[in-house]
Amino acid sequence: MKQKQQGERSKFTALENNLLNTFFSGLYLSSADLMNIGKKVDMRIQMNSRELQIKELLNKSYDEGKLPQVISLLSTIIDDRIQEYHRLSLDYPAAREPLTRLAQKANASKSLLARESRGDPYE
Repeated sequence: MKQKQQGERSKFTALENNLLNTFFSGLYLSSADLMNIGKKVDMRIQMNSRELQIKELLNKSYDEGKLPQVISLLSTIIDDRIQEYHRLSLDYPAAREPLTRLAQKANASKSLLARESRGDPYE
């Protein structure tokens, strides 16, 4: 049973884990966000848990050659959230510190996406 699970391991495990964990990524990608990205690149994403959706979105887009578009759309969502954090930090100065940390984490997630879009130079 363990061998089957290892064989099905996603190529994008680190990215999936980062984007699914709000503590590390600084943002929350909803199921609707993931389905909208799939729709924009003409991919049908199953209604499932967020974990399975992001895995399906990344792996299916890689297989179909649409990964650059998916990464671009994810980056756009992250940019929008960062802008919202900055706007909120100006409107609510008492919340500036935690919002700044969220923006920094979101920027780190965006950097992880950029590295993923460049691919593995050792492949």
